[in-house]
Amino acid sequence: MLCAVMLGACTQSAELQAPPPKPVKVEVVGQAGAAGQTDSFVGTLRARQRSDLGFEAAGRVVAIHVEVGDQVKAGQVLARLDESPARWRLNNAQAESKAAAAALTERSTQLKQQEALAGDKIISATALESARAAHLQARSRLESADAALATARRDLALARITAPFDGEVVARLTQPFSDVASGQAVLQVQAGRTLEVVAMLPDAVASALVPGVKAQGKSGAQTFSLILERLSARSDNGSLAQAIFRVQVPPASSGEAASSLRSGSVVSVELHRTKVAASMTLPMTAVMPGTKPGEASVFVLDEDSKIARRDIQTGSTLLPESRVTISHGLKPGEQVVVAGAAFLHEGQPVAVHQPETVLPGGAR
Repeated sequence: MLCAVMLGACTQSAELQAPPPKPVKVEVVGQAGAAGQTDSFVGTLRARQRSDLGFEAAGRVVAIHVEVGDQVKAGQVLARLDESPARWRLNNAQAESKAAAAALTERSTQLKQQEALAGDKIISATALESARAAHLQARSRLESADAALATARRDLALARITAPFDGEVVARLTQPFSDVASGQAVLQVQAGRTLEVVAMLPDAVASALVPGVKAQGKSGAQTFSLILERLSARSDNGSLAQAIFRVQVPPASSGEAASSLRSGSVVSVELHRTKVAASMTLPMTAVMPGTKPGEASVFVLDEDSKIARRDIQTGSTLLPESRVTISHGLKPGEQVVVAGAAFLHEGQPVAVHQPETVLPGGAR
């Protein structure tokens, strides 16, 4: 009787001392990544042919002949600077040119006389060389004056902004009688209704794209097709690449759709992309490397909430977010331990860790 009581006490003590199941974090194979996904990025609509127009020289604007929305023709005068300084420089250059031409005529006559006298041995060779040097100097002065005259004429012509192509004024950035700097934008014009979308894409996304890839644009309730035309080979800010998409409008509704899309609008660019081997990947923390390249093992959770070691084959390339591809050994839907695998052993009972939260309404 005493032995039976002692045996029952020992059994109860052993049950009390049995370690609780170890909490582990698992991931369901085949759900960590999908075969494809749709990413959304912010883009800006802009006209394919567009231009910011300004004066090459600084000055005061005296007239702007167009307003926003006006249709313009190539060569049409759109704005003018005060031409008084340019005209003064032109008049001065013209006077200098005439004086230089007169001086050259005089020197040419003198040179002919000196050459005639030198032929009769009346003057020395030194006097003849001096006359030739003076004639050459007068010719150089005329060439310099002609260059200054051409520059003054150009400055006068540049006191006007002309339309570079047929189009529409979309912005007026200054007002008459304002002083502007050289190159400062005064007007913005664009041609036609052909639009494109420019978006900045992460390098991880841009590296998998090629021209011709299709995307979808959204502006409010309207959707439209996009085709990738150009992709920058440079990364801006260290991780973003510029992508240019051509807006595709169906022929049957081209007029209506084009009128409802405006350059400068912010749109959503939805890009569907396929991950490489995304249906079977695991974090590196879940994989225990083997003795040969590609050989590894993981702990899989069975139906009895115990773990079993499973041999697998892995890819040789490390994917983004420190994941590796699994080519053999696992089936979609199996639960794999992804944290603390090095501290577990075959057959150990475990409990799936449930993340806690202190947010309102969440489980604690």
